[in-house]
Amino acid sequence: MTAIKTANIIEGNLATEPKYFPKGQYVARLVFRIMHTDRKLNQQTGQWEDGRTTAVDVNFYGATAERYAQTIQQQPDVFAKGTAVVAWGELSDRSNVWTDRDGTPQSTSVINGTRIIPNQLVNQRRANRQQSNSTSLPQYTNAVPEQDPWAGQQAQA
Repeated sequence: MTAIKTANIIEGNLATEPKYFPKGQYVARLVFRIMHTDRKLNQQTGQWEDGRTTAVDVNFYGATAERYAQTIQQQPDVFAKGTAVVAWGELSDRSNVWTDRDGTPQSTSVINGTRIIPNQLVNQRRANRQQSNSTSLPQYTNAVPEQDPWAGQQAQA
């Protein structure tokens, strides 16, 4: 009989730069904080409104932490603050608990991560939006690609 392993998937934006704690007295650890804010369309006003914000810390340990730290060192933009990411892992038994500047107790859920990747679709959409906002005149492109991969032949212009 096999044990059931529950995987949690977290999708959001990196709220902080990843923090790496190299191997020393303890095993190597890499921490990402991921935040997500629910957004809903207000039907009456037609405007998007922010809802609840959720923060989750994702910890990677040992060789996995070292591999991600090496990737970050070689390609710092891959996991830069603000990047949209998707992370997998198991929910930790302990949450991070602290007191904020106002003296209010706070806590953040913790995931023991197995994998984290940039969310390419969200990041590309953001880049396209920034590019279109930076140009003053609208740019029109040919709606028919030079080669349609679905048709398998050259498109007729």
